[in-house]
Amino acid sequence: MPEDKSQPENQTQPQQTYGPAPVAPSTPYQQQPVNQQYFGQPQAAPVQYVVHAESLKGIKGWLLVFTIGFALAGLGYLGVFFTSISVSASADSIISAIFAPILAAAFFTTVVFVAMQKKLGKWLAIGTLALGAFYTILENIVNFASNKNDSAVSLIASIVFTLVIYGLYALYFFTSRRVKETLVA
Repeated sequence: MPEDKSQPENQTQPQQTYGPAPVAPSTPYQQQPVNQQYFGQPQAAPVQYVVHAESLKGIKGWLLVFTIGFALAGLGYLGVFFTSISVSASADSIISAIFAPILAAAFFTTVVFVAMQKKLGKWLAIGTLALGAFYTILENIVNFASNKNDSAVSLIASIVFTLVIYGLYALYFFTSRRVKETLVA
């Protein structure tokens, strides 16, 4: 019986775990099977890219600027209070003696609540800004009444300017995404 020389008797074919089955060298290229698995991986998962966005939670950015500004304003109103009680009694100093400690306490309380990331901090900030606007307008009216050289146009301009500035400050606390994500407790 003739011996088959294509396969030796004592050798066994190693098992192929990856790639297509071997084909005869005479098989045309177009008919050869294609291996779809790369680097021996059973199945490649699609690649997902994750964009890392910085968190808006925390006292950073403009919220930090406002917090520092509120702390400095509180210190400033303490100075205004002590100055107003040390000078002679005038209408301006009486208004400052009444409003300055209230404003200082409101600014400091707002800083504490914002630092604790409490939701009430937002509303305290808005209320404190409204109280500050009221005090500034009242002080402008008293200064206008005591000084006969000022015109009514300058009084109205100062009132409008005060309302716009304090309104823009308060608008930040209404529209800021950082305020909405940080002051939640």
